[in-house]
Amino acid sequence: MASVARWERAFRTWHFSVSYNQLLLRSLSDDASPARVDVLFSNVHFLHMPTSLARLDIHKGEGSHPPGVEVPAGVRGEWFTINAGEGYVYATHCQWHEDEGNAMTPSRFGPLKRTD
Repeated sequence: MASVARWERAFRTWHFSVSYNQLLLRSLSDDASPARVDVLFSNVHFLHMPTSLARLDIHKGEGSHPPGVEVPAGVRGEWFTINAGEGYVYATHCQWHEDEGNAMTPSRFGPLKRTD
């Protein structure tokens, strides 16, 4: 599995849009980590993960998938494994951005409604 990104800080599920199939995970700034981090998964077709994570370690699954889960033929995407199997996301993209924002600052990824 190829490593995508890793942070040793707490993250929470901040937003999920059913209409756009977007999942936003956010880690707010604190004394130990002055920057806020937003992680966006796009075109999410499958999601299984806790809403709070003590750390975030993302790997591309390269053909592997969780036991008992089959993606319908013709659905585009790839598996992203969260924290060595603590969670899984099947999506087309994973990207992130670090900035000096806070909980009320809009995400760089655009106007995601109700993310405040």
